[in-house]
Amino acid sequence: MTTPSTTLGGPVSQSVEADLRTWVGKHGIVLWLDADAHYTDLAARLASAREHDALPYDVVAYRGSQLEVLLRLEKLTGGVVKKPVVLHLPGFVEADVRTTPLLELYRAGARYRRALDTAVTEAAAGRVRPDQIEAFKARGSLSLADADAWLEAHLEGGEGGLATELEHLGPAAILDGLLANGDLAKRLEHEPARQLLWEHFAVVCGLPDPWRTELLPEHNASANDLAFVISAWALAVEYVDDLQRAPINAEIGVATSLPRAVVEHCTNLAKHLRERHEDFYQRTADSTEELLDDEREAARAADLGKIDTFRFEEQRVLQAALEALAVGDWNTAAEWARLRLDGRSFWLRRDAARDSAWQLLRDAAALGCAIVDAGARLVAKDLTAAVTRYTKLGARVDRAHRHLEQRRIALLYPLLPEFDVLRARLDAMRDVWRAWADAWSIDFNAICRANGFLPDTAMQQRGLFEQVVMPMCQEQGTTAYFVVDAFRFEMGEELFQAIASTPAAHAQLDARLAELPTVTEVGMNVLAPVSRNHRLRPVLVGGHIQGFATGEFRVSDPNSRQRAKRERVGGTTCPWLSLDDVVDRDNTTLKKTIAQAKLVVIHSMEIDNAGEKGVGPAVFDHVMQKLRAAWRLLRDAGVRRFVFTADHGYLLLDERTKGVQAHGRKIDPKRRHTFSSAGANHDGEARVALAELGYDGVEGEHVMFPETTAVFDTGRRTMSFVHGGNSLQERVIPVLTVVHRAASGASSLRYTVTAKAGDPVAGMHAFTGKVDIAEQTTLDFAGAAEIELALRLVDADDATVEVCQVRNGARLERGSVFAKVGADFEVFFRLLGPTEARALVVVFHPTKTADVKECELDRRYVVSPTPGAPPRPAAAAPPPSTSREWLDRIPDEGARRLFEHLAEHGVITEGDATKMLGSSRALRRFATSFDQFAAIAPFAVVIQSVGGVKRYVREGNHS
Repeated sequence: MTTPSTTLGGPVSQSVEADLRTWVGKHGIVLWLDADAHYTDLAARLASAREHDALPYDVVAYRGSQLEVLLRLEKLTGGVVKKPVVLHLPGFVEADVRTTPLLELYRAGARYRRALDTAVTEAAAGRVRPDQIEAFKARGSLSLADADAWLEAHLEGGEGGLATELEHLGPAAILDGLLANGDLAKRLEHEPARQLLWEHFAVVCGLPDPWRTELLPEHNASANDLAFVISAWALAVEYVDDLQRAPINAEIGVATSLPRAVVEHCTNLAKHLRERHEDFYQRTADSTEELLDDEREAARAADLGKIDTFRFEEQRVLQAALEALAVGDWNTAAEWARLRLDGRSFWLRRDAARDSAWQLLRDAAALGCAIVDAGARLVAKDLTAAVTRYTKLGARVDRAHRHLEQRRIALLYPLLPEFDVLRARLDAMRDVWRAWADAWSIDFNAICRANGFLPDTAMQQRGLFEQVVMPMCQEQGTTAYFVVDAFRFEMGEELFQAIASTPAAHAQLDARLAELPTVTEVGMNVLAPVSRNHRLRPVLVGGHIQGFATGEFRVSDPNSRQRAKRERVGGTTCPWLSLDDVVDRDNTTLKKTIAQAKLVVIHSMEIDNAGEKGVGPAVFDHVMQKLRAAWRLLRDAGVRRFVFTADHGYLLLDERTKGVQAHGRKIDPKRRHTFSSAGANHDGEARVALAELGYDGVEGEHVMFPETTAVFDTGRRTMSFVHGGNSLQERVIPVLTVVHRAASGASSLRYTVTAKAGDPVAGMHAFTGKVDIAEQTTLDFAGAAEIELALRLVDADDATVEVCQVRNGARLERGSVFAKVGADFEVFFRLLGPTEARALVVVFHPTKTADVKECELDRRYVVSPTPGAPPRPAAAAPPPSTSREWLDRIPDEGARRLFEHLAEHGVITEGDATKMLGSSRALRRFATSFDQFAAIAPFAVVIQSVGGVKRYVREGNHS
């Protein structure tokens, strides 16, 4: 239903009615407070329009009799269904209503007010120049009739032809036309047409004449120059609108008085340029910024709002965020980082190094916030309360700390802006975490001394098999038992969050306390059924626990653990698989492997092994991917019950926070514990008799730990990844159980991944990729919106790949790339390893939830030494690879022969290369494509000139 303009009056009246109609639609009952009685005639016209069924709401006008109004309103507002109604109250303000019988209706409805000068501005904005609007309002003694007549005259006086076309195109389309230098740009080559353009943008964007005359070249202005003037003003208006104070620069100060609709035209235009014309936007923003030196000098981060229109804004806020980290203002730093990363700041999108800096800053702030939420001290009365508080709050701190350390390895490189300051702030965050972890460790050890180190049976690690695994094994089918070395609680919580939303699945996460000391020889062996009446009989060899005695044999290694579990569960088989054993098998082979088994054990050592090698954070996410993949594959193979747990957790230290603590001779202690037959207490240590831990046959033996997160002085290089002690990080382990009520469903869709190597950015390798639907064997309309992708390396022993950033049609989560199907995306990554190497990279689907054909990138990438990893002695220079598969990837036969020669002999002169290729012309063709061929080889090749003789030399060859 529409209202004819002839009924309502001019354009200002129509604008007020449109706004009033919106209020009625939202609130139903509206009291129109018209203090100056400007709208009396309009209210009468609206009432008349309602009588002719031209309005969707009733209008009741107060004209001196409150009783008459109440009687009319009673008919409209009574009953079950309330009718939309507007009550016009000329001469009324809020205080007047409160003294009338209309107060109850006032409270039930919504108050509507619209000053006439505001109504004029809103109706004319974007249709009349802002200075003309202000001039009309400055006349004084305005009436609605005058306003209608004035605006109608302006609108009817508009030019036809180009002026009308510009109005219909809109600002964004006009800019597109100018930048395309097409037909519109040619039509604007003449001055009369340009005057229409300037008049149009003076109306819709408030473009001032002085701004245009200052920025536009006096002669031969191009279409690009016109676009620059308009765009620069739009950016200036957006900057002023986002600014939290009045602008200092006088030229842009006039933007503060622009109507809201005009401001929105400018901000929408700035957004359009960022999204559609990135290069032009960057040039325009940088040039405009040069005009605003006073703004740049006076800028304070707190004043700059949420949008970084100009480059200096993002830089200033980054500096302020680093200062906020320095003083512990985590929330402010976190909010600034969120606005830039979640809002995808233009300057971060254009500069991967800046994006990296903000990611590190965000994670550092998240760690600080998590510490504040957890509290400086562990406040708990007993072990159960301590574990509960840790799982609810403390584990979040350790997850934030782990994520920060992982991000640091991936992103903290000297090319980052404010690198030195940023590195110092991240170092300081390590100190902050260490102070928190030490305080909680001291409190936890005090709770253990007061209440005992051994928890109630429901929380003991030794009872897990009997209490959790055995009941599942008594159900029909196979149970999968994941025992993951060094899988601490917060990692189990992350896995739980990834699995919990699976349809037809019940997932539950509980916590238990690992046995002491928290080492593999204890934890892995006790995860087998070795306890009797909740007690253990450890086997001590050389003063250290090597396993546990149970029945007629000792459980001390994988074979004896497998035997103990199989005998307890029963059945003809108990498969013992590694994570790779699971993820590398197809569905048919996996089904055969677990057929007839009540229990299948999946044993993972990846976290602990990587930690011991000093590269733990670089591989943690890869292990999480494999765990999710193994769970999915086993479920597809028919397993419906799962248990995930760990032998112990770990502490993640660093050179600044390790802290070395002396304990007698350096050869006596391990890093985080030591055994002793003397029950003496030492300052800074916690001690417990093994008998108090429910251990039999070890009377008089004690185990001691640093009271904090420090490590004992063993005289050897300390590692960043340590365990064995009595901190919550080491002792609290996850017990994640998953029960699926139905078998997994299979999709008939098949996907392909295509990827192409890109240029390095900020010290990171890069490629562009896309996931597409390749084949559909049946009608299946439930295809995935996005596919999880990961990277793995070929021909690079002990090297790892760290995904750093993604852009465009993908997001990065838990180390995985989640790519939108059918959308292009970019990935930035680094390859880390003990020594420099060159590796092939494969893009694949890690969790096996869909049928995805993997893709091998078309070149090799350099593997850089892992920061902080122990150095390895330089190896001799043998041929880099005994495999020749890479040669098949070189498309040219002559180039293959030449690179094969380099692989075997290390060097070839230009003359010998000419003979091998057959002619000088062939050599020139080879030289033209040399970089393409060299990218495929597993070694680097350099071109040298010795004695005037040019030769190709394999890197590392010194002959």
